[in-house]
Amino acid sequence: MANKSIHLMGAGLVGSLWAYLLKKKGFDVHVYEKRADPRGTQADRGRSINLVITSRGRHALKQAGLDEAILPITVPVFGRRIHAIDGRTQYQAYGRDDSECNYAVSRWELNTTLIKAAAHAGVTFYFEHELSDLDLAARTVRFSNGNTANYRVLFATDGAGSAIRKKMQAIQPRLYQEDVRFISSDYKELYVPARADGQPAIEKNNLHIWPRGTHMLMALANQDNSFTLTLYLPRSDHPWSFDSIQTPARVQELFQSEFPDARALVPDLSTQFLEHPQGRLGTVRFTQWHYQDSVALMGDAAHAIVPFFGQGMNCGFEDITTLLTILDENQWDFKSGLEAYSRLRIPNAQAIADMALENFVEMSDKVGDQTFLLQKKIESVLEKEFPQLYRSRYGMITYTLIPYSLAQEAGRIQNRLLTTLSQTITRIEDLNLAHCQRAMEQEWLPWLKAKGICLDRYR
Repeated sequence: MANKSIHLMGAGLVGSLWAYLLKKKGFDVHVYEKRADPRGTQADRGRSINLVITSRGRHALKQAGLDEAILPITVPVFGRRIHAIDGRTQYQAYGRDDSECNYAVSRWELNTTLIKAAAHAGVTFYFEHELSDLDLAARTVRFSNGNTANYRVLFATDGAGSAIRKKMQAIQPRLYQEDVRFISSDYKELYVPARADGQPAIEKNNLHIWPRGTHMLMALANQDNSFTLTLYLPRSDHPWSFDSIQTPARVQELFQSEFPDARALVPDLSTQFLEHPQGRLGTVRFTQWHYQDSVALMGDAAHAIVPFFGQGMNCGFEDITTLLTILDENQWDFKSGLEAYSRLRIPNAQAIADMALENFVEMSDKVGDQTFLLQKKIESVLEKEFPQLYRSRYGMITYTLIPYSLAQEAGRIQNRLLTTLSQTITRIEDLNLAHCQRAMEQEWLPWLKAKGICLDRYR
């Protein structure tokens, strides 16, 4: 391609990593961002859900050569710690063993690290540049500060409220159809400091969940042994809704009733609850992610999802690795490359969006259900005893690169398998492995063979 200049709109996680990789490919990369430069600020506590890096995110970081630079700012998380209302806890390991874990990370720290790496590589950043107009025909962008820029190829990495996506929809509403749906629950983040001796107040290497059906509390550790608590409540029309909790007394009532063992973790609980911002959670779907050979949507701009599978950023990073492979295979012909990118990625983004919504029900309600817990124990046995034949849907999504759409198909078959097996026993000690093998041969193993999936490759 003669013109080696590429422009990006948005310097978030996907934008900064994609800019870094484009620079490594020899392009002259320009990134525009409406916010101030995060390198000169501190994290805005209470405004961003902590993230987890899983297989797809690590794959992208490895391709960029940044994996070893990022891992030191993360906290390994090996499983869920479920907190019952009576204070008892139950642990559910994520993977087959401790080699399979998630990596919790501060969104701000990860973003800042990626921007620094991209800037060091030679990417040019323009902060405090808010897009005011986009002329798709003339390939021109205009900013609210009066600056303009002409582009050959423009990547929209400007988040769930993408102005570029809305401009694409406006010019061809039949081709570009946007579907934005918010769930009925909102969230607030609360801060749990480390203990006076510097140690974490609760187990550091677990994701802590207090599931209460329509609402829940989650906790992920930070590097300094503090925790970020994320509280999910219905927005309204519920005894424990955000609308119904407007005073310090009501905050204390909520925690005393629903999360009594977490109450003491937040020393200024009422103040934090009433002062921290309330965030919304939704899903963005878009019917086509590219415009001709000149514009493509990536990350949340194309497919914002709710955070309950920990895959929002990982899915965005997989956009990067997929598009990079496609463009390499197409000799960086953007017309054919962007068409293939849309065609390949949209079904997978739809699949993880659906599964993330399903996982909200699992995390807020099912993790406390005894039948569900028995099925999870059965699944853990299957993964360990039949490593070449069985991989849970969670394991496929989190620890492999199996496409999301295939993992979604697998999950439906697995639900039927686990339901059948759980109806034959009441205790995990009574599970018969020969019976498990026969049950897998009915539907699960034929499906693996038909799809050409060899699980041994993903161990």
